[in-house]
Amino acid sequence: MNPGIGMPEMFVVLVLALVVVGPQQLPVMMRKLGRMMAQARSMAKDFQGSFEELGRESELADLRKEINALKEGNPIQEIGDELAKARHEATHDDIRAMKIANAAKEGYVPGRYEGGPEQSKPGVSSSKTAASPKTQPKPETKPEPQADDTDAPRRPADDE
Repeated sequence: MNPGIGMPEMFVVLVLALVVVGPQQLPVMMRKLGRMMAQARSMAKDFQGSFEELGRESELADLRKEINALKEGNPIQEIGDELAKARHEATHDDIRAMKIANAAKEGYVPGRYEGGPEQSKPGVSSSKTAASPKTQPKPETKPEPQADDTDAPRRPADDE
């Protein structure tokens, strides 16, 4: 039963309907009322079903968007890129650590030699700021190619 309408209220409604409609038309009116109630329930059910269908369609649209995002954003490629970046950074960190260790072996102290050319570095005396000619490397000389009349591939000249 409906909330708020108890047995006494239903009895009053039934008596009023009997008096207003009459005993002969009461069964016909009750059938019509039953059909109207069934039609109202079916309309409510259709309305509710259409809302549920809209909800399902929106969920499917969200799932399609997620699937397309996964297809476009290849996660395996992203992970590979991140690993390559981490490997690159680790390699540079190792090289930097090796350079610092080598500088520490040679006696380099960070911040000590930034003052200018007057300050000396380890292994260089303060009176000599330029390297002597004996320590400068000699330029390499390359043998000049010889002209051949043959189509054979050229070989470097053998120095004897």
